[in-house]
Amino acid sequence: MKELQVKNDANGKVVGQIVEVPKPTPGPNDVLIKVAVTGTNPKDWKYINAEKAFNSGDDIAGTVDAVGENVASFRPGDRVAAFHVMLTENGSFAEYAIAPQTTTFHIPSSLSFEDAATIPLVAYTAAISLYQELALPAPWSRPSGESIPLVVYGGSTSVGLTTLKFARLSGFSPLITIAGGSKDIIEKDNLADVIIDYRNNPNIAEDIKKALNGKELHHAFDAFSEHPSAEPLAANLSPNGKLVGILPYKEALSNGHKLKFAYVGSGHKVYPKLNTEEEYKADQDFVQIFSSYLEKLLREGRFKTHPVEVLAGGLNGIPEGLNRLKEQKVKASKLVARISETQDL
Repeated sequence: MKELQVKNDANGKVVGQIVEVPKPTPGPNDVLIKVAVTGTNPKDWKYINAEKAFNSGDDIAGTVDAVGENVASFRPGDRVAAFHVMLTENGSFAEYAIAPQTTTFHIPSSLSFEDAATIPLVAYTAAISLYQELALPAPWSRPSGESIPLVVYGGSTSVGLTTLKFARLSGFSPLITIAGGSKDIIEKDNLADVIIDYRNNPNIAEDIKKALNGKELHHAFDAFSEHPSAEPLAANLSPNGKLVGILPYKEALSNGHKLKFAYVGSGHKVYPKLNTEEEYKADQDFVQIFSSYLEKLLREGRFKTHPVEVLAGGLNGIPEGLNRLKEQKVKASKLVARISETQDL
């Protein structure tokens, strides 16, 4: 089968080559998927190097080709989307890809493969961050009647926007976000009660305090996680409040707070030293439960996917797409590629 492998050249630019590799075989708990569309994410260029080209894609949408012996919920021909185990072989930049059954979910016939390919990484990242790391009540829980404020920095990023969608489903209030030029997408779908524009704004912390209107803040999520994004969140957190972000954060924060790195790989135990064994086991159970919930949301039309841009040329177009992501030239859309449009297939 054909697979795209990418690496950084001497100038730090992402380059790729399409190679012939064996069609993979699913393990006992895995699903082999014929990839119709692959998604892309910033991590697809962040975790490659110049020494060895690698298939770094993880967002899969397609049809089940085969399943492992312990897989009961999927069968050949099913339309699915899935999240591949990061930093392992058989990723989504290929004709066929492997994913664990725990992070594979059925998609309805009404949902295109292009839209489905935008979901896995951002959905699992948002869910693990909100419901595991921040320990907020999941949207399928019975409402307690308590008003729970939440502040999300970077609400117009793909992870931030998805976090706001699940936060709305959970009923958190007030729901406050910090966003910039793409904040209209938040306004359009009413995904926040208050939007604070970070551009040329030295008073973000004060604006958050005003939006809280006297309520104590115990939970904050940083979908940007680059200095100084976490500082205004920490400045408003209660002494025992929790602050979670998508990248490690080394700078000192107000009130002695630290940002906890919440990463999607905890559902697969990618980085063994970041969480305890008990936390990994809990996250692995959680992603399987969440996958079923996500199926229900999609079937009922209660989860709206991210805007999509299809890269020209299938796999051939991915390196340039990753360079655009690297250069921060992609705003308010997810880049995907149709495998069938690859030029030399």
